[in-house]
Amino acid sequence: MSFGNHTMIDTSFQIASASNVPLGQRRPMPVYANAFDVMQIPVKAYEQYDVMTPDVENVRWRHRIVERLQNHEAPRVFRLCLFDGKSILYSAAPLDLPDGTSGNYTLVVPGKGRVTVKVARVAGETVTFDDLKRFLTGQISDQTPKVSVALNLLQFIVRQAPNLKYPNNGRAYFTSGGSKDLRGGLQLFRGFFQSVRPAIGRVLVNIDISAAAMYKPGPFVDIALEVLNIRGNARALSYKKHSKEWNVLSQFFRNVLVDIKLPKKTVTKKIVGLVEAAGRFPFTQEQEDGLALPTTVAEYYHKTHNIRLSFPDIIGIELSRGSGKNTVIPAELCTVAAGQRYTRKLPQNMTSMMVDFSKFRPEKRLEMIVGQKGDRVQPPTLEYATSPYIRDAGMEISEKPITVQGQLLKPPTIFYGNRQSADVNNGAWNITRQHLHSPEIIRAWAVVDYSLRLDQNVIKAFMDTLEQCCTARGVRAKPSYKRGSGVGSVDRDIKEACSLALVSAGAPPGYNKPPEIVLVILPQSAAEIRQDVKRAGDVTLGVSTQCVREDNIAKFSGRQLDQYCNNIAIKINARLTGVNSIPSSPAYDWFIKEDFMFFGADVGHPGPGVQNKPSVASVVFSYDRYGVKYSAISRVQQPRQERIGELGPMVYDAITRYGKVNGKAPRRLMFFRDGLSEGEYVGVGELEFQDIKEAVRRVWAEVKLRDPPPLITYLIVGKRHHVRFFPTNPQDGDRKSGNVQAGFVASEGIANPIAKDFYLLSHGGILGTSRPAHYIVLKDEIFNFDIKPIQEVAYTLCHAYVSATRSVSIPAPKVCARAEYHFDATLRYMDSDGATVASSSTCEKQSFNLSQWRSGYAQTHSSMLARMFFA
Repeated sequence: MSFGNHTMIDTSFQIASASNVPLGQRRPMPVYANAFDVMQIPVKAYEQYDVMTPDVENVRWRHRIVERLQNHEAPRVFRLCLFDGKSILYSAAPLDLPDGTSGNYTLVVPGKGRVTVKVARVAGETVTFDDLKRFLTGQISDQTPKVSVALNLLQFIVRQAPNLKYPNNGRAYFTSGGSKDLRGGLQLFRGFFQSVRPAIGRVLVNIDISAAAMYKPGPFVDIALEVLNIRGNARALSYKKHSKEWNVLSQFFRNVLVDIKLPKKTVTKKIVGLVEAAGRFPFTQEQEDGLALPTTVAEYYHKTHNIRLSFPDIIGIELSRGSGKNTVIPAELCTVAAGQRYTRKLPQNMTSMMVDFSKFRPEKRLEMIVGQKGDRVQPPTLEYATSPYIRDAGMEISEKPITVQGQLLKPPTIFYGNRQSADVNNGAWNITRQHLHSPEIIRAWAVVDYSLRLDQNVIKAFMDTLEQCCTARGVRAKPSYKRGSGVGSVDRDIKEACSLALVSAGAPPGYNKPPEIVLVILPQSAAEIRQDVKRAGDVTLGVSTQCVREDNIAKFSGRQLDQYCNNIAIKINARLTGVNSIPSSPAYDWFIKEDFMFFGADVGHPGPGVQNKPSVASVVFSYDRYGVKYSAISRVQQPRQERIGELGPMVYDAITRYGKVNGKAPRRLMFFRDGLSEGEYVGVGELEFQDIKEAVRRVWAEVKLRDPPPLITYLIVGKRHHVRFFPTNPQDGDRKSGNVQAGFVASEGIANPIAKDFYLLSHGGILGTSRPAHYIVLKDEIFNFDIKPIQEVAYTLCHAYVSATRSVSIPAPKVCARAEYHFDATLRYMDSDGATVASSSTCEKQSFNLSQWRSGYAQTHSSMLARMFFA
């Protein structure tokens, strides 16, 4: 590897200040934010107690147990205590416990039975809010443990009342008001997210609209039939173990609570499995004389409870496992308990319904958050004044959202061929009359057609229009058509189409390079074919692929078809290492004057609750002089590990590739890290920054570079937050969507007290309320924490996304989602996540075989490394 012959250089100019980084224009813009001032922080001190319930693991039951203590067993002692749902209880006054600092309570919880609880005071200091107040005013520079505990306690004070009243996930609660039936045994609830957040000089409560999928309550038999989309008699549920329907129901109902109604009582239990022909299930029942006689579940219920089963041959519910210890309940006696959240990955069709259910125009969203008396679902803002926990704490929260003084950045200039520029309007621009900046030449172009309903004339019209659009953009080629066979033959189809395309293009005999591009026409539902196409292109054959769906081809004509084909044309050009356009702004142009690399990094995780599939870490990096060409590296790692375990080697490979392409070393690295939560900033973020530093040292040592190492800026970019902005003046919003315009940036009024951060709304809203990206500048050697040029560079980079003529929400492309194409099919990585969900106790017993997954993960084909196949 060679980086060229570099000499020692003066680096004093590289650390920039506000005075020497040129900036584009920006204008002030006030907006509303969905945050509410805490006008009075509690003055009381709180005692901390441990709540020990050794036989109860479920958070829902723990809440019920504490609620029982508060309202029935010992209300005088526990009435206004705050419970975290796990094991910590807070009280504003010392509890009058039987043994002074501890006490044992035995109580009967409806649906659960007899439970023993031990409550004991935690030795140590009481929790006060003194350090939090000093932290907010800058007297304490770090978020100390005392500050963190005080903030957590404020969370409990704010959330306690609704969380005791409604189904919740700790951070948000949900109500049935305005619910929507999803079918398939599920329904959607609306609710409100609440989070106490520190800002400079103030504490805010962030409130947002939220939604959750819930198990539909009702007779188990009816819900099971609905899950299977069966209309008819319960006898249809007479399934054998491990049949397709059995597996679907087992996955759906695992760990779900059911109410079991008996003549004298109703108990609530958790499902751990299913049993076939439950009424015929044999067991031995001990008699009064000590003899154990054989019987069945149906006979037991008839003799013991005088219940004659109507459907003894259908599936039943298993409540516990173990040889001779199974507890089997007939399905017809069970009712799915109300208020249970569905925490697994929703099927695709339900995901789209969830998105539609959660979508509100900005003005409607803010109206729901602020609320009005008499609303069907009362927002928390109207209940704070009556919350006994907030009142007891002496806490006051404003009912009006805060106003944030932000700025609207001037959009960057987008340059196409011949330095022609496009006008950017609210994050969008038109390329109809534009020639691409650097169009690629396509010598051979293959087409594989898997469509099921398209007429050949429609396909020809589409191909002609696509060819014309490519030619107009500067990409010249003549596609060669082949009809594909389908699933299982994709590799062969693509190889044959490639051969035809090469012959059509006049390639000489023995020419063994594949065509530049393979266009694949897919049927409307073709996940398996698409997976095979992408694996063949990215991994096996090393050829760029572009998929289009037949329903899109069929529904467009005229100008709409031109626009659709233009979008395909720019994707094709980018995947062939062509350059579509170049973004430009004063700060961005200053940054790219020195040799540089942009990095984007993320970790993709398996679905909720899945523990036997790996996470995939991905890094993308720019290697050209404009910051628009990217390559990608990915690695397999332990499930749910957020730190990128092999970041050092990945950055080493990236810098090495950059050196091979450019013959020199970068002097600036700007690293955008997606996916880290607040609790991971210091731990994961700091460690990853050191990994990057170590990778740089390794490259410099191995190549014996005399140049100083590059300056590094490491930013965390988050989208998993609930901050939203709303125009104070409708004239300042987008005319169509009502959202704040693209380019809005804010930090004052909501900035973090200990980190340089800002919120940037870089994309134009289309539907619903736009979500800004949250940027946290963790390390900054390039701009010396001058926030304005960082804002402008990030905003400009959001206009460099090659697959669209719109700005995007975060800089640098992501590649985690393509991991599925790299796994060997025998590992069944693409199987439904629900099939691999395990209980916590099961997961603890399983050992994860990382080496198996790594050996079954194929790296990207060498010929694709410089191509943006992931765009």
